[in-house]
Amino acid sequence: MMRKLMLFGLYVGLSLAAWSAIHAAEAVPLTQPDWAQWGRTFLHESASDAVGQSPKKKLADITFDQFVNQEKAETSNELLAHYQAPLVDGNLVLTEYKTGKYVSCNPPGSGQPYPCGPNAWDKEIWNERAFQWQNGSLKELWNFATDWKPEPNTDPGGQNEDGLFDWEPVFHAALWNGFVFVPGAGGTIYQVNEADGSLVKQFNPFGQKINKNRYVSAPLTVDAHGNVYYNVIEMNHADPWSLDIRGAWLVKINHEGKMKKVSYATIAPASCPGCGSQRPGINLAPAVSADGKTIYTGSLAHFDPLDAYMLAVNSDLTPKWQTSLTVDNGQIVGAIFDLSSSAPVVLPDGNVILGVLSTDTDRGHMLKFSSTGQYLAQFDFGWDDTPAVYSHDGTYSVITKDNHYDEGGPYYITQLNSNLQIEWQFQSPSNKEWCVNAPAVDKNGTVYADSEDGNIYVIKQGGKLKGAMFLQLAIGAAYTPVAIGRDGKVYTLNNGDMFVVGKQ
Repeated sequence: MMRKLMLFGLYVGLSLAAWSAIHAAEAVPLTQPDWAQWGRTFLHESASDAVGQSPKKKLADITFDQFVNQEKAETSNELLAHYQAPLVDGNLVLTEYKTGKYVSCNPPGSGQPYPCGPNAWDKEIWNERAFQWQNGSLKELWNFATDWKPEPNTDPGGQNEDGLFDWEPVFHAALWNGFVFVPGAGGTIYQVNEADGSLVKQFNPFGQKINKNRYVSAPLTVDAHGNVYYNVIEMNHADPWSLDIRGAWLVKINHEGKMKKVSYATIAPASCPGCGSQRPGINLAPAVSADGKTIYTGSLAHFDPLDAYMLAVNSDLTPKWQTSLTVDNGQIVGAIFDLSSSAPVVLPDGNVILGVLSTDTDRGHMLKFSSTGQYLAQFDFGWDDTPAVYSHDGTYSVITKDNHYDEGGPYYITQLNSNLQIEWQFQSPSNKEWCVNAPAVDKNGTVYADSEDGNIYVIKQGGKLKGAMFLQLAIGAAYTPVAIGRDGKVYTLNNGDMFVVGKQ
């Protein structure tokens, strides 16, 4: 993990037309999945309505990335990837699942013969795979193979290593009312039946032709009315990291299937001279306000992550406001880093927070903005972390990992009040960093987070340990999210496996 810092449903059987006709008037969800998307909901608050189970036993262990050992061999035994959060809807569980081919370098880490290793990850196939709980076990139900590919790691020939530094971008689907929305090639997404994995429709907001230099970037976000929001970046085929992008868009597909997009050139300010065009962070998922009227996202200049902004966009995709991440009279300079998976989080009071990389430490800043774009507060850690939000007693608390990389520890899970001041901290018992990039919190305020020591930890309010379970050794084994089902089962990722823990 330190390498990153060092490198700077119902109605399933109906057709889409019939479903839209029935529900176009009210356009409200019929059921609420347990964990529908990144951060659980379009607010990204990672807060469950359930009471999480204690980790008494492993209920399931499913390998979804069969290439982990090869991937780690290329990168000094570190797993440089961001993975989809487990999506949970009753007794159905969905995860990304990797097939195809991994082309190892010879020797591993050499980059030769090109293309190999991270420069050949387009040879892999990303799938959305559904499992069903049957008699206490998870059984495969269906598999949907996509043509989605991640952005290229470097320029052709392995040149310009200032691309993605071998960090695999996230592939991330989302659920809504018996459908699964899955990223596809060329800026498209697929609508799939949740019950059987059959294709309903492929949406292409760019016309009929698929341009493989366009990439669905970051997790998909679906609001309460079924509107899907996502980012698309079109890279330059010749030299995607040395030459400017050809375009970047925020896309909306509404609950009736109507498509609309807006260029980041329209919703973001102009970049500094020579910095390249504004575009979204590679792994940054949009968030939506509780009333559905505002979409929050972040942008950076293609050649300069310090030329970065927090953006608010109206639901009709017109610009609302832009705030520079150089805030507090220039005392805080934040960067949106493509190697981060931080997403905006909409707070119960309507304000919004975003984790950014700091320019003066090996940590980062969690920045808080008002719903109208004013900078309000910061906490000195937030990067590559989408914090959880615990609502209680007429207020709320924010829960984040709090790794002191530059000092070799300590490593905390820290809870903050609504002003981002510390309420309590739980220190890693093993002095290993917290590798969770989206901790989960349950109805009682109990926090669930995984660590590089291979354990998932359950932490009570006040910062007291409630329980822990060893999964497998996980040093350098990727930053990963946690999810909770309505029955309290806890879903966590470790070294390319999805584990389910609980007491039953």
